[in-house]
Amino acid sequence: MFEVFNYEDIICARGSREMPWKPSFQMNVYYYLIDGLLIDSGPYSLAEEAIEFFNTHKIEQVFLSHIHEDHAGMACWLQEKLQVPIYLHEGSLEEAGQEPELAKYRLDIWGRRQAFKAEPISDAIKTGSYVFDVINSPGHYPYHIVLHEKNKAWLFSGDLLNNLRPKSIMFDENMNETILSIRKILDLDFTTVFCTHTGIRKNAKELFLSKLNYLLGLQQSIQALRNSGFSDTEIAEQLFPGPDPIGNLSGGEFSPYYLVSTL
Repeated sequence: MFEVFNYEDIICARGSREMPWKPSFQMNVYYYLIDGLLIDSGPYSLAEEAIEFFNTHKIEQVFLSHIHEDHAGMACWLQEKLQVPIYLHEGSLEEAGQEPELAKYRLDIWGRRQAFKAEPISDAIKTGSYVFDVINSPGHYPYHIVLHEKNKAWLFSGDLLNNLRPKSIMFDENMNETILSIRKILDLDFTTVFCTHTGIRKNAKELFLSKLNYLLGLQQSIQALRNSGFSDTEIAEQLFPGPDPIGNLSGGEFSPYYLVSTL
């Protein structure tokens, strides 16, 4: 299913992919197009549907919150077919120019992320009607960035919000950095958050506060167990017991251990 709809001045599209560790769960992917600016390109596995959307709407520039294949998978196509600039955190420019070797489960879900030539993003990105401040927000990825349109009180959050109560994270995530990024974001003036996977959320600050409080509470529990002499591996087993289907499917790329060890 691929749905196109409007929200205020924003043209939105939504596709979805089945998560093999929980086949009943469909993870959504949202595309946001504002005044010619496309925010995140979506994955290659949704190319057929996305290309129809791209070809029937005016796209003048592309912003990528980060380089992961579910956000940057169509960047190469957009660059080659539409000749539009692709803006990315300068720390990911070299990585963008190379196609990554992705694990099979990632290819099955999201598809390839072909190489493309990105341009470094400045402190703001402008369209004819809007100015979006670019905010560094590491944690989910070292070079993750979000967009803030303060006059509209909009926040385009990439993967910063997404899972409010994570129990397993990827090997390159850092939850301490996520805590710092959420605190920085909460200082901004916004009422609506546009998440790449959970869509448009009106109770924006409450959601970020909920995630922050969960992570701080988890951090406190982890530190207490460390003070009692438990290793991070032992703490992960205590706090998150039972089967770990995503860890097994990903060959350990996802694990509660990474959550514990970075808090």
